[in-house]
Amino acid sequence: MNTLLTSATVLADGFSLDKDTVTPGVMGFLAIFAIGVCLYFLMRNMLGKLRGVSARADEQEAAEQEATESTESTESTEATEESGQEKASGSEAAAGGSSAEDTSTKA
Repeated sequence: MNTLLTSATVLADGFSLDKDTVTPGVMGFLAIFAIGVCLYFLMRNMLGKLRGVSARADEQEAAEQEATESTESTESTEATEESGQEKASGSEAAAGGSSAEDTSTKA
């Protein structure tokens, strides 16, 4: 085992690498390309999920707004009916009051 390490050290001393000619090669290109393909599919999946979340949020917001509007319209209808009843009873009282006076003056 020790001789293998010594042999590697002796062989490495005689071998020098030129930094201008050493490249990642085909394996480096394939690794980066695979990372790019994975990234493309991950981003596509994430975009689809975000669109789904956005659509559900819009639907929920529209439902809440519709519920609020229907509640407000119901309240305004009830208020209108109540004020109409008050006006009608006020008119009847005024009409009834004058006719009661008329009958008492006639008698």
